[in-house]
Amino acid sequence: MTMQTWLGGISIAWLLAQTVLLFAYRHALTVRWREPALRFPVVIFESDDWGAGPLEQAKALENLREILAKFKDKKGRTPVATLGVILATADTQRIKNTDGVEYFSKSLSEPVYTPLRDVMEEGVRQGVFALHLHGMEHYWPQTLMQVAAKDMNVRDWLQSDGIPGTESLPSHLQARWTDASALPSRALTNEAVRAVMTEEASLFGTCFKMRPRVAVATTFVWTEEVESAWGKEGIDVIITPGARYTCRDATGKPGGEDKRMMNGELNKRGQIYLVRDVYFEPMLGHKPERLVNDAKERVRLGRPCLVEMHRSNFIGATEKCDTSLRVLEAALEQLQHTFPEIHFMTSLELAEAIRTKMPALLESKPIPQIRIWLRRIKQIRGFAKLSKISGLAVPLWIIGKAVGA
Repeated sequence: MTMQTWLGGISIAWLLAQTVLLFAYRHALTVRWREPALRFPVVIFESDDWGAGPLEQAKALENLREILAKFKDKKGRTPVATLGVILATADTQRIKNTDGVEYFSKSLSEPVYTPLRDVMEEGVRQGVFALHLHGMEHYWPQTLMQVAAKDMNVRDWLQSDGIPGTESLPSHLQARWTDASALPSRALTNEAVRAVMTEEASLFGTCFKMRPRVAVATTFVWTEEVESAWGKEGIDVIITPGARYTCRDATGKPGGEDKRMMNGELNKRGQIYLVRDVYFEPMLGHKPERLVNDAKERVRLGRPCLVEMHRSNFIGATEKCDTSLRVLEAALEQLQHTFPEIHFMTSLELAEAIRTKMPALLESKPIPQIRIWLRRIKQIRGFAKLSKISGLAVPLWIIGKAVGA
């Protein structure tokens, strides 16, 4: 064998290895190219579980609104907290009157919740709040009733004094779109999903004089049928953790993943997905620096920073609530200092900007797009290691040097 033949064989093997690797990862590589790349830092706070529940929420939202209103981006927009709205909860007094035999609910449209609705609507007018559909109850009522028959803690919750918070329920029972009365959970019937979705959208309209456009499933467990039912009610933006979980597994954790998605990806009905994958819970000891570092990574990858921040940070013990507000304020100060070009907007506005390919926000020049894509693909599980083994890392490195990645 001549040296030329030997080198030719090595070259063919090298190219073949790269071709096989590119083919194997073609989907992962393609979706990261198609995912929109943002030109500026975008930060949106997404706070779930507000609505039917403890009456102290009205004061909590007043406090939250005051903090957010202190800040503005260069366009004069305040930071936005999207509120995942719960429309009903257990009417514990009526349930207690039946000795727990029958379920009754208390709707967010009732007069007792007028101060809370007023704060929400004022925040929307002020531009610091935006309202998302989170669900009717933060659970499937029939599930809770079945579990209560054998679980004293759940029975006591359903018959407690006042209006209890759903945070004290076991996590798996807080999922709405699955029957978690036994684990692993079982799917709800399509008929049941469609029936209650119509009711949810209608009650949302009654409470706020507008139809919901954005939905986020409780505990991030939902199904294809739920998406379809949302679509029929006019919901065209779906907040996700980057995957769709369809059940609670045998340990009670979200499971049954049947789909992964990127920001801006459309489902077959044309609904658009956004990915919320930053977690900032001051009550768990999260510091402002954590949020800033997470935001830096999202900016580096050309992605928005959608921040999960639950109601539980701002209700309950006064000391805890005050601490959460101080940490949030400090985080906003650090974000503005770190990102002078930060953009504040609602999730719906972000989705519309992506859908219309708004040039003021989305990168359209090839060089920056390639630079961001090269950063993104390094995070594909196993791809970086196999790139080194196959030799693909060399041409990728050369391209990266050329575009300044």
